[in-house]
Amino acid sequence: TPGWAKDALEFLIHERHVKAVGHETLDTDSGIHAAAHGLTNEYYLLSQDIFQVEVLANLDQVPAVGAVISISYPNWNHTPGSPVRAIAYLPEAE
Repeated sequence: TPGWAKDALEFLIHERHVKAVGHETLDTDSGIHAAAHGLTNEYYLLSQDIFQVEVLANLDQVPAVGAVISISYPNWNHTPGSPVRAIAYLPEAE
C-alpha cells in the first residue's frame, strides 16, 4: 500500500502548520516501509500532536488547493480512534 514520506509529513507540519493529515490507506506508512522499519512515520505524526483521518474515500475529487474539510467526531477522551464523517467543501467553479 502507498504511504507518506517523512519529509512530506515534516513539510506539512512545520511549513504548512497542518493540524490533521488524511489519506485513503489504512496507515500513514507504506506497507513496504512498515514491514522493514515499523510504523515510524505514524509514530512521528502522532508525536507531533497531529490528528490522522484514515480510509478516506473520493480524495481524487478534492482539488489540491481551495477545498475546506470539515470533520465531525464523537468525544475522543480516552479513545484511540473512532469513525468520523469527513466532508469536503469545494471552491465554486469559475
